[in-house]
Formats: sequence, structure tokens, C-alpha cells
Amino acid sequence: MRKRFVVASIVLAFLFTLALPLSRSGAVASAVCIAAGDSLAAGVGSTLPRERSAAAILCQWSGEFFGERTELVSIAVPGERTSSFLTEGQLDRLRETVEAAQRQRSTIRFVLVSLGGNDLLALQNMNESERDRAFAEFQTNIGEALAAIRRTVGEAPLLVLTLYDPTEGDPAAERSESWWVARFNSELRAQASAVGASVVDLENPFRGHSAEWTWWPVDVHPTNEGYEAIARQAWKALGWDREAPQVRIERPQDGEQLSRRYLTVRAQVTDAGGVERVSMWVDGQEVGTLDPLSERDEWITLWETPWPMAGPPITLEVRAEDRAGNEGRAAVRLERFRE
Repeated sequence: MRKRFVVASIVLAFLFTLALPLSRSGAVASAVCIAAGDSLAAGVGSTLPRERSAAAILCQWSGEFFGERTELVSIAVPGERTSSFLTEGQLDRLRETVEAAQRQRSTIRFVLVSLGGNDLLALQNMNESERDRAFAEFQTNIGEALAAIRRTVGEAPLLVLTLYDPTEGDPAAERSESWWVARFNSELRAQASAVGASVVDLENPFRGHSAEWTWWPVDVHPTNEGYEAIARQAWKALGWDREAPQVRIERPQDGEQLSRRYLTVRAQVTDAGGVERVSMWVDGQEVGTLDPLSERDEWITLWETPWPMAGPPITLEVRAEDRAGNEGRAAVRLERFRE
């Protein structure tokens, strides 16, 4: 009997060991996210790149969406150019990272790549003919780099960031800094498309937001808010979340009569990809937003109603938008005082 108990204890201990979360030294994450390229992929400019870079935020969101544990592996090198990416070891480290994930049977959720920014910055101290030669070199290198990355990562989702222009100049002004940004972005889009990568456009979303999303004019890198904006664009580019949030208005109830000036509006909003914003509309006009409660999926606000003014019924609508831009709606009809 004692022998049987000892054997059972050994078996249970072995099974318990298998069930433990594995440490970083020998960990097998259920999914791996990879960041490669330059300082933008590394998260330079954020207060805590390991948690607040675009890749880190995106990795966390993907874990929540798929209900799995995720691990971010960043091999990005600040200052990396397309030429150094090909020749100075980062491409080799990418191969090693992918091979390690494959050995551990981990899913590669995405590979986020940022290249070209330092190639662009190098043009600053060049004359026009030198800039043309440097751009031609970039065209060759970015094509080779993205093709090599695609061969390495296989069918894993590949995200390629474009460049943003912190000066917010006119891209139509030939030979200006903004013109060069647009030209580099055109090449990035073309080469990303050639290897079946998803383009994460930063040029247009950042326009008008440089003051809060970057450290410009002190530094070109994004702030925490900027990296979150990049993560939102990347999330949309992945295209995983195609379902709108589910919205249910808890208070007030449909058919309820307005009886006081201030009314609590409370709604339950659920979405696998994360709710970005919940707004309140009255008869087709936005009148405010709802704030999240500590309880999961609950949103609330205080609405100043038109009571005691008489009039026709009111349509109160709550609209919720998720990170992917999908919108869900719910509405109730409220009665007003009638003379």
C-alpha cells in the first residue's frame, strides 16, 4: 500500500511539474511576438519599452484576444539601417528566434518590422546626387531585407511600419524633407506588398498629432501615446477582429419616462478585441462619452436630460467602437412630458 502511495505521489509530482508555467530560461510560451528592425520597433522614446513599445502593447492585446499567454522577443537594434540589418547579425538572430519558437511549438503571432528611418535620417548631410544614390541603395536593401524576413518567418503575419513625418510638412514640395518621407513610404508599401506583408500606415495618422505622439522637436521618437497609436494601427492591419462590440443598455430602460434632470446611463459592452470608446447619442447627435467601471464590461455616465421640457419621444443610443474600428450600437426610446 505504501509502495503504491509513493508511486502515485511521484506521478502526481511529475504531472504537476509539466503543468507549471515555464520560466524564461526554458519557457515555452503558447505564442511568440517578434519585433525586428530599428529603434521604432525597439520602443525607444517610451518610458518602459518592454511594456509600452508598440510591439509590447500589440503582443498583450493579441494574448487577450486569443486567450493565451504571449511572450515578446525583441531583436530590434536602435540605429539599424537596411544595410546593417542584412550584414551585421540581426537577420541571423531572427532566424534563431524563429527556429527556437518552432522547436518549442510556439505560434508566432506576428513579426513587426521597422526599417528605413535611419536610412532617411542619413540623407540630412548629403547633397542631392548623394541622396539619390542613397535612396537607390535603400530600394535594393529594403527589398532584400523584407524578402529575407518573409523566407525566415514563413506564413506568420508580417507587419511593416511606414515612416511618419514629425515636421508635418508638404509632401508635394519636391526635394523637401516631407517629400523624401513620402518617397520612402511609397517604397516601403511596394516592397511590403511584394512579400505579402501588412502595411501599418503611420504617415497619415501621425499628421496633426506630432506634438502629443512624438518628442519632436527634441527627438523624433514616439511618446507612450505615440506607441499606443502605432499599436492601434497595427491591430487594424492584422485584421483579426472583425466583429463589432455587443452593446446592451441597462439604464434607462426602453419606454421609460424622463422624470428628472440628471439620469444615469449605464451599458454593458463586450468585445474580444478590446473596447476603445463608448459614446452617447441623443436623436442622432453625440452628447458625451461613457466611462468604464471597475466591473468588467460596464460603462457609465451622467446625462443632463431635457426634463421638464415637453416634446416628442427621445432616442437614446450608445455606440461602442473597438480597437479595430468595428462599431456596435444599442438604443432605447424614452418618453418626455407631454402637455
